[in-house]
Amino acid sequence: MVRRVVLIGAGHAHMEALRQANRFEAAGLTLILIDPGAFWYSGAATGMLSGALDPSDATADPVALAGPVERLEARATRVDPGARRVTLDDGRSVAFDVLSLNTGSALADTGLVRSGAVPVKPVSNLAEVRARIEAAGGELRLAVAGGGATGVEVALSLTSLQRRLGADVTVTLFAPLPLLPGWPDRAADRAARALKQAGVRHVARRAETIRDGAVIDDAREAHSLDLIIAATGLTAQLPGGFDAGPEGLPVGADLAWLNDPDIFAAGDCAHMTHAPRPKLGVFGVRAAPVLIENLIAAGRGEGRRRRYEPQSRWLSLMDLGDGTALGRYGGLAHRSGAALALKRWIDARFVRRYQP
Repeated sequence: MVRRVVLIGAGHAHMEALRQANRFEAAGLTLILIDPGAFWYSGAATGMLSGALDPSDATADPVALAGPVERLEARATRVDPGARRVTLDDGRSVAFDVLSLNTGSALADTGLVRSGAVPVKPVSNLAEVRARIEAAGGELRLAVAGGGATGVEVALSLTSLQRRLGADVTVTLFAPLPLLPGWPDRAADRAARALKQAGVRHVARRAETIRDGAVIDDAREAHSLDLIIAATGLTAQLPGGFDAGPEGLPVGADLAWLNDPDIFAAGDCAHMTHAPRPKLGVFGVRAAPVLIENLIAAGRGEGRRRRYEPQSRWLSLMDLGDGTALGRYGGLAHRSGAALALKRWIDARFVRRYQP
């Protein structure tokens, strides 16, 4: 009987598995993808939001990879590991022999989001925000909550979009100090300077909730705004059926769940217990070759497994919305136009890899 390898989610690692679908067929395996829509590349999200990139530059259709894959356009709501079945949001269920999760992360549930802030994820939310701002000619009072890399980058992208539309910059960033926690001090200083140069109003407090058309901060001060994007921390996004915390499904070096050697996870939804890392797309991308080999080995009932050892240093590039990017590698930080050119090249190369 042909064994079934089921992929839940079209994340960075699974897009590469789909591109190499012929390898699964050659191994005598049936490959099935469960995912409700297009793949949005997070690396190009802020460039798309600012208007520098077209939405098509940040998205790819998994079907267009055109390999021997069965595609189920649905959302996986629950996994029964013992019964080896996945329940979908349309009522169907799918049997699996080997399962892989690449479902990414979501914004942590907060009072700000529950009261109407737009979560920064999924990336498609930012495409909708851009369309709304463009429809208003840029004449909206905008805000971002969160002083990490995503929050700062989104705030600067909004200023760029308003300038492109010929509107005044009216962007507020709610973020307690320090900015860019975990980044070098030099990078945080450059980010603060970029925010000031772009005309972003920085409120060094947390945005708590939205009430009567105003954002209420943690000092109970009200700020009249039209739209706020929440970028206040990510949590792993997993279907029901797993006893996993916000850091994700605990996996070993072979990317298999510690409780089951035939269930795998990669990217933001996985917690690499042997080498914990931040929720960044680079780790899903780099994990893909190991994941693919181990999925095929598991599908064929082979015991051999490759190890994934994530790099201890990685390059992060933030689009500052003014023709420059802020780059960070380990303890080093650098802002320049060349850094933005490098970011655009990396992002375009990745997206083109998965477009027809």
